[in-house]
Amino acid sequence: MDRRKFLSVMAMAAAGLFLDDEKAAARYILETWEPPIRKLFLRFTEYEERPTTEMIVIHHAGFPDGDKDSSAEEIHKFHQEVNGWAGIGYHYVIRKDGTIEQGRRPLAVGAHAYHHNKNSVGICVAGNFEVAKIKSAQLDSLKLLTAWLCQKYKLDPLKEGVIVGHRNLNDTSCPGDNLYKKLDEIRYWCRDFNNA
Repeated sequence: MDRRKFLSVMAMAAAGLFLDDEKAAARYILETWEPPIRKLFLRFTEYEERPTTEMIVIHHAGFPDGDKDSSAEEIHKFHQEVNGWAGIGYHYVIRKDGTIEQGRRPLAVGAHAYHHNKNSVGICVAGNFEVAKIKSAQLDSLKLLTAWLCQKYKLDPLKEGVIVGHRNLNDTSCPGDNLYKKLDEIRYWCRDFNNA
């Protein structure tokens, strides 16, 4: 099932437009579905398993020289060669076309939010959202990925401190004003998605 069909099914379920059998089918899809994630099998110099998952931290690539469509592989190389880290700090990267790429292993401790890496999942949306607006395909993928993570880790998307921007945790402008102002929309979409 492609993303548009899935969104349509979930919107109908949230609006109560299904009969009981259709609701059961929609619930089954929701509980067994996983967003399409491009797995890259990047090599890391170390690996530590995350003990708990309490929040999802939204980032942007935010390169000052423009609004780039950074890939997980490019960020991985930068984080290893320039920062001297084990590898890419984010668990997921969402490209301009909406493609979701896996960075760090899903259960690994990240390197994306100082003092909060052992209890969070990091999602980086490619682009600089101080200067650009998020593409609709990226926003759709961000909503789906975030809702899926909330369901997977049994997180309440409306609870304070569950879906946050990097700026909520550290002294930074990340994820940029244009993405940060979408966080409430994402939180409510996740609630509706998981209550379908």
